[in-house]
Amino acid sequence: MSFTDLPFLILLATVYALWLCCRQHYRLCAAMLLASSLIFYGYHQKWLLALLLTYCVVNWAVSCWIVRRKQPGLALAAGVVFNLIVLAYWKYTPLVLRTLAGFDLEVPVPARDWAIPFGISFYAFTGIAYMVDVYRGITPAETSLWRYTLSAVFFPHLVAGPILRPDDFLTKLKPATMPARTDEPFEAMLLLARGYFKKTVLADRLALAIDPFFAHVAGAGTEGVWALPFVYLYALQIYFDFSGYTDIARGLGLLFGYRWPDNFNLPYLATSVQDFWRRWHMTLSLFLKDYLYVPLGGSRHGWWRTNLNLMLTMLLGGLWHGASWSFLLWGGIHGTLLVGHRCWQLCPLSARLREATGWRRWAWRAFCIALTFHGVCLAWCFFRLTVLSQSFTCVAKWFVFDPEKMLVGGAADLSLWLLLAAYGIGVALVCVSFPSSAWERDAAPRPRLAWSPLTRGFAWGGCAALLVLAAVLSPGGEKPPFIYFQF
Repeated sequence: MSFTDLPFLILLATVYALWLCCRQHYRLCAAMLLASSLIFYGYHQKWLLALLLTYCVVNWAVSCWIVRRKQPGLALAAGVVFNLIVLAYWKYTPLVLRTLAGFDLEVPVPARDWAIPFGISFYAFTGIAYMVDVYRGITPAETSLWRYTLSAVFFPHLVAGPILRPDDFLTKLKPATMPARTDEPFEAMLLLARGYFKKTVLADRLALAIDPFFAHVAGAGTEGVWALPFVYLYALQIYFDFSGYTDIARGLGLLFGYRWPDNFNLPYLATSVQDFWRRWHMTLSLFLKDYLYVPLGGSRHGWWRTNLNLMLTMLLGGLWHGASWSFLLWGGIHGTLLVGHRCWQLCPLSARLREATGWRRWAWRAFCIALTFHGVCLAWCFFRLTVLSQSFTCVAKWFVFDPEKMLVGGAADLSLWLLLAAYGIGVALVCVSFPSSAWERDAAPRPRLAWSPLTRGFAWGGCAALLVLAAVLSPGGEKPPFIYFQF
């Protein structure tokens, strides 16, 4: 089930109405949220529930084993290995078999209908984070199986995050801390409206415009076509698609009283690849840092070892995204850019440019943003096209093209560019009003505004209008799934 499906909207309305009725009754409320989450996940494929619940039981049992202090290291290793083996089987078996078949080895070819359980990477990583935190003593082990299960399978964050820590959600499910009212109703509605607009209007329209090019990037139909505008549009599509999902997930969390961390902070305004990963998929970035980069040694063992740890982290992070060697290369490109950025920071010229003032400072910042964006777009070619030959063909078409085909197909759709420009102007107005949110990763939270009834009415009307626009301007036909559902 997807957030844009009609059955989900019916389920959401039903669940929220029931929650309003039973929120004062702890057990009844928790049971209802758990049941609705299982319906959400198993709606199309009921057998997935067995896999999901097995993960929950094993992770909960391992955490209880750890706190007994009887070989806690062995318990943690068993839990992590279980999570990774099951994840590897479902996600990487086709890749391994296809690779071996390419070496003329007699191996069974995976069936074409092999389906990766959607969201498996996210709930596997969430489980690993929980067990490691219990082992480190950061969070206490949850003694209630059903309470842990609810924290792991709650439908707003289950399939594509954000990746939650126990303090973000699990600790708020106890009788004394479980919310009984919506947290910031206006903010919840704004997130939902913005998320649905990003997904159904922007991301889905971009998909219709660029999918034909990427589907035939190496074919005769795209011969001489300039690839760069399509890559730009894909960069925007995946941002609107994934950040739209995050907005909806966070808005749903607020509806039920839970505030979760954001995943995006204007990533294409990043001035370096390091800054990009502080702004893009931030909960994954923190996960990779805390549970992979730091255990590998982090920056504690010298310059060369730090660079190696960075590269290994990004390679494994790339492979986590999908069962294709192109994802590994995508991670490798980001790892190379991160190492290159660390080398550049050691140059005296880098320090001099960072200390520039006036127009030179802004010119240098604009250059860094443009350079970073194109480096990220280079990596997106390998993320979007999972056949390596097609990825390289796409990159070649950045530089070799027919001038008469610079803007053709979806890249020539003026209405699409006008829509993106209008959205960009809206974002710019917000950035002018709250400039720290555009540039500072750790911007201080804004104080709650004391609105007059008239202003509040206009604000609610704006949210409602945005939801109506999301429904009216959405392209017809079958709705494309969220891109990160495949991971």
